[in-house]
Amino acid sequence: MRQNPRLGQMAVSVGAMLGTLSAGACDEPTAINPGELRVETVPTSQHLISGGDALVRIEPIFGGSLPDVSVSVNGVDMTERFRPAPADWLGRESDALLGLVDGLAVGDTTVVVEYAGMPISSMTVTNYPVAGPIFSGEHLQPYLCLEDLDLDREGQPRRFAIGDGDFLVGSALDDDCSLETRVDYLYRTTEGEGEGAFGGLVDPAQLPADVSRTTTTSGATVPYVVRLETGTINRAIYQMAILIDPDQPDPTPWDRPRGWNGRLVYTYGGGCEAGFFQGTSTGGVLRDALLSKGYAVASSTLNVNRQGGCNDVLSAETTMMVKEHFSETFGPPIHTIGNGGSGGAMQQLLIAGAYPGILDGIMLTATFPDAVSYFVDTSECRLPLRRFLNEAALDDETKRVVGGWATWETCDRSLGNRPNRIGPDDCPSEIPVEERYHPVNNPTGVRCSIYDGMRNVFGTRIYDGIEPAPRAAFGRNPHGNVGVQYGLAALNEGLISKDLFIDLNEHVGGWDIDFGWRPERSEADPVAVRVAYETGRITSGGGGLATTPIIDERNYRDLAGDFHASYYSFVMRERLIRDNGHADNYVLQRRTAPLSRADENLALMDEWLTNITLASSGDDVAVRAKPEALVDACWNEDGNQIIEAQIFDTDRLFDNTEGRCNTLYPIHTGPRMVAGGPLTNDVLQCQLKPLDRADYTVEFSGEEWTQLQRIFEDGVCDWAKPGVGQVPNTDTWLSFGPSRVNRYQAPAGND
Repeated sequence: MRQNPRLGQMAVSVGAMLGTLSAGACDEPTAINPGELRVETVPTSQHLISGGDALVRIEPIFGGSLPDVSVSVNGVDMTERFRPAPADWLGRESDALLGLVDGLAVGDTTVVVEYAGMPISSMTVTNYPVAGPIFSGEHLQPYLCLEDLDLDREGQPRRFAIGDGDFLVGSALDDDCSLETRVDYLYRTTEGEGEGAFGGLVDPAQLPADVSRTTTTSGATVPYVVRLETGTINRAIYQMAILIDPDQPDPTPWDRPRGWNGRLVYTYGGGCEAGFFQGTSTGGVLRDALLSKGYAVASSTLNVNRQGGCNDVLSAETTMMVKEHFSETFGPPIHTIGNGGSGGAMQQLLIAGAYPGILDGIMLTATFPDAVSYFVDTSECRLPLRRFLNEAALDDETKRVVGGWATWETCDRSLGNRPNRIGPDDCPSEIPVEERYHPVNNPTGVRCSIYDGMRNVFGTRIYDGIEPAPRAAFGRNPHGNVGVQYGLAALNEGLISKDLFIDLNEHVGGWDIDFGWRPERSEADPVAVRVAYETGRITSGGGGLATTPIIDERNYRDLAGDFHASYYSFVMRERLIRDNGHADNYVLQRRTAPLSRADENLALMDEWLTNITLASSGDDVAVRAKPEALVDACWNEDGNQIIEAQIFDTDRLFDNTEGRCNTLYPIHTGPRMVAGGPLTNDVLQCQLKPLDRADYTVEFSGEEWTQLQRIFEDGVCDWAKPGVGQVPNTDTWLSFGPSRVNRYQAPAGND
């Protein structure tokens, strides 16, 4: 492979490439009032531009011909940068002009549109550095560049795979971990009975004899040649892959690659760990199943959740910035589809809910609604529950029903010593040991709690009693277990004894700021709790998720002791039902490996989004546009579809097998539902009520009741009420800085 020598010349040659406005188009009589123009940056809002250039679109608001306009940027005439916009990807023509303006300084720039020498419209564009940040808050520090990462298991430097055996090893050009941008070309071989592989291509104009051909969803048949761009945006390594036609010139927003079908798939990687480092992989862009059909694919190292610090705000910002650069290179996609599982599903749901418009539709696997509520169940398993249940020498079935898991191994072995993500000591292997936090040996080291990695969002707090001095500002933690009656449903079902129930709740304990066990229950930080709800870190059915098309393909792993339990898909769907009265924009499919519906679902998502584009507006457009083939269903091991509503029966926590699909794939639950919590599983700190004998199916003696009153002296969880600080999240596109637009004001108490 070789670096494309033409890269980097695009911005300086745009003016010569575009030429001037078509005189023929401008000689026609104006059919609209010149003041009735829409001037906007696409696809990114004008106050969130990055990298020094912006794609500007000018069009009549009410149709008609565009008048003969001129455009200036901070007083510099850039009319020559504008050309008639191409037809959209559905073949619809417009009278819009599209121009790529560049050389934007960091800060505000004024774009003025004039008609007959008179200003008729202006727009302020706010540009941020390509290294960010824009709305994710100040850069997280420390941040390790690729060459600063700890050695891998073989003692070799960490490196980033480009494709076809080539790698990036470093070195950064500046403190923002910037790397030289490069363009490589690959092709799909005809070897392997049509399956083939990607091989390096020195010159796309000189195609090898074994290059295959592919036909895209738009009907174009082209040589299977891929343009792969690798660079740095927002301190992360990004990649963009797209089919090109070697007979075409370099792509632009006006001369789009013939092999591109106009759709962008953005991929997200899994995991959930504190970041603090650049990363060595993306969500994957060399996807034959996508590229061969004409889809462009993009991703970044900060879109891999274990590398991005489990920080969905940072992931959203990075997606937006990469998508902007993609659009300035190839043109705006007609729609962008998210794709990914586990931590990748978390990111999609959180981004679509809190930053709508970045992703138009999302495709989930191994779904978790979000990181914060996921760590309610898993962290309680990880420390207080597993500690008590193992020390109590109980049989596995008794331990299982306390938490409602499919098998005790889900808690005991699948999670192992992880995920300890709310504690500071579970650092990714990339972070050198000597840089990690230790309360005595290195109190100012890197704390690998996800909340320390998201301190721009959750804030920090000086915790008393942490030694030695100086006292450090730690990330605020929204988790607490005061008032939680562990094993309540198991007690009421006769699955555990009164003695075990009392003993468990008396001795289960909680955790301190370093996620070390302590005998007292833990109280959630009230500021962090409010932030989690108000900013959308707990996904709700509101915000962008109310109207986002969602396909959730759930591979059933419950009985294998996998913590990717099917329960979490029902949690997310229940939040939509609670907040919207329905979940008709959420399609839930269940199956078992090796069955996969990825190809079918991609085509159906594409159809769904296209229908929305063509549909008349309305609150229910996402539901009306859904293809008839997209219905709740499951598939048996023979691949036969069973169409039926996917239902979680909250009255059958320990035998949720009603219906054909639930018989095939029984649903289980987590400790908070067994403790009486709601299916939405989004109460971080419950409101309390006095003990009430009517809540139990067993009779407690006077001595036992007195013991329970002592254990829960402040009361027990009142699950009929919202959680402490729980409010609906209706605000979207919040900024944590430096952008002042929609700047979030944290509750009082943040340090």
